[in-house]
Amino acid sequence: MKEAALNVLKTLIKYKVYIVIGVGIAIAAGGGSAFLVTQKAKKNEFAWQNLWKINDDLATATQQAKTEKDKTAALNATADAYKYLRDNISSSNATPWVIFQLGNVYYRLKNYDEAIRAYHDFLARYSGHSLAPVVKQSLGYAYEEKGLYQEAVKQFEDISANSRNFLVAQGNWDAGRCYEKLGQTNDAIRSYTKTIELSPNSNWATMSQYRLTVIR
Repeated sequence: MKEAALNVLKTLIKYKVYIVIGVGIAIAAGGGSAFLVTQKAKKNEFAWQNLWKINDDLATATQQAKTEKDKTAALNATADAYKYLRDNISSSNATPWVIFQLGNVYYRLKNYDEAIRAYHDFLARYSGHSLAPVVKQSLGYAYEEKGLYQEAVKQFEDISANSRNFLVAQGNWDAGRCYEKLGQTNDAIRSYTKTIELSPNSNWATMSQYRLTVIR
């Protein structure tokens, strides 16, 4: 549905006006540190509000879309909105999430080169961010979709080596899957075995156990 996709574009145009006005006021006003703190808080709030608005508009547009062409148009419009928000409110604490969502939109569009570029942009700017392991996982999936399995494994194993969360077991499962695609059976066995050791009751362990029975 073209109308649904156009709603996202209209929202983007509205964002442009508001962003320009907000930045103009901040520059014109100047002032002391208290003013700057207040402006920063307002900027962060504004960025988060727009981030959620873009997400909501995309959800609405894709639900109302009748054809794949309509969905693609909505996703492309959303990517433009995220890029504009990224470029114009770069100092906001919402920016890491904007860049991550931009990569995710490109991934949904199967534009894996742009998705990879966005994920790398995130990691270059925010390597210590709590979202970084999820971004590395997404980057690994994008590489896997392009058939770059060794690059994918690098991301998945980096999660396992440097994270202490639920993604570690899944990262080993993902690495094992890619090792299988590379024909590196011993490495696949190692990764699957580690998944089972780390999280024996998880779905990842169940799938890893199945793969081990197939490739051994």
